[in-house]
Amino acid sequence: MKARIVTKIPERVLLFAIDKTVQEKLNGILQKLDIQSHTVINRELGQDVGYLAGFHGFQEKPMSDVVPPASEGVLCMCGMSSQRIDCFIKTLKEYQIDIPIKATVTATNQKWSFGALVEELNREHEAILKQQNSR
Repeated sequence: MKARIVTKIPERVLLFAIDKTVQEKLNGILQKLDIQSHTVINRELGQDVGYLAGFHGFQEKPMSDVVPPASEGVLCMCGMSSQRIDCFIKTLKEYQIDIPIKATVTATNQKWSFGALVEELNREHEAILKQQNSR
């Protein structure tokens, strides 16, 4: 029987376009919960989500200036169990930290550029807001 080596994916959140005061509060929570974070800068928007998340098999792409998509703030979670995600979201609510767009890294979106992920999340967020406003 062959042994299968499973690489642990680090618990990490990818942050983009987060307000500085919110970021300061968030950093304290992340430290308390022992969750890594990475603030994605505009020059990293062309990088694969999997690379930024620290997944094996992804390599850094050359940095380039990318026009950042307009966004109210994005928090993308990876390497976290459902229970940890629930705990993290609950803690954000307790500390009254509102980040409009939250997502998790999936088998599909890990291959996307982070900029493409933000654009898709923005489209989905707008569609949800329109649906809520039409009620």
